[in-house]
Amino acid sequence: VFANVNRLIYVSKAELLGGNYFADALVPLIYTDIKIDALGVKDDQFGLGDPFVEPVGISWHGKRYDAAVGAGAYIPAGQYKDTEPASPGKDMWTGMFTAGGTVYFDEMKAIHLSMLNRYEVHSYKKELDIRPGDDFHFEWGLGGTINQVLDVGVAGYCQWQVTDDKGDDIPIEGNDRDRVFAAGPEISYFIPQHLFFVSLRGEWEFEAQDRSEGFITTLTLTKGF
Repeated sequence: VFANVNRLIYVSKAELLGGNYFADALVPLIYTDIKIDALGVKDDQFGLGDPFVEPVGISWHGKRYDAAVGAGAYIPAGQYKDTEPASPGKDMWTGMFTAGGTVYFDEMKAIHLSMLNRYEVHSYKKELDIRPGDDFHFEWGLGGTINQVLDVGVAGYCQWQVTDDKGDDIPIEGNDRDRVFAAGPEISYFIPQHLFFVSLRGEWEFEAQDRSEGFITTLTLTKGF
């Protein structure tokens, strides 16, 4: 899978509940090439994935912390067919609630620990009688900052399906709940004069259940205005 995920974030100077209001939108372009010989599956597709819109978010900033909460939804606008496993869309609405933050262990913010928690609630699919179970997952990172521009550390994520799938078209017996964990190194560099940020992260997945397991490489480019 190769995904080019474009995200636009707006942060207002107006305060809400003592913090800054923000909103963001995400548009993914996804290429998937899947082959499972044992099941006779072979498919590859490129197209628009399901966009995500988060109209409500609040962030708070202190001397030793940053924190934020938000609420949004994935919109089933990506192409999907139940006979095409590489479909870029998921064929369902997904509401997502987010809460997270970063703690700094010194006044210079050289050592920091971050965690971002998310809870997802899914609708029934349009083409199949399936309602995937709710998911809880969080991303974490522990790092150090050098000369206020270079960050080096480790990052990872944990994902659990916390409720059972529902519907008559569930393709497996026993209704196993998905899970996966991942961890790996991350390096980031900030160019203050251009408000430009680049990050490269590699994470090995392990202990996967009822889903694929592999290696994830993430390159993030961020430009401030």
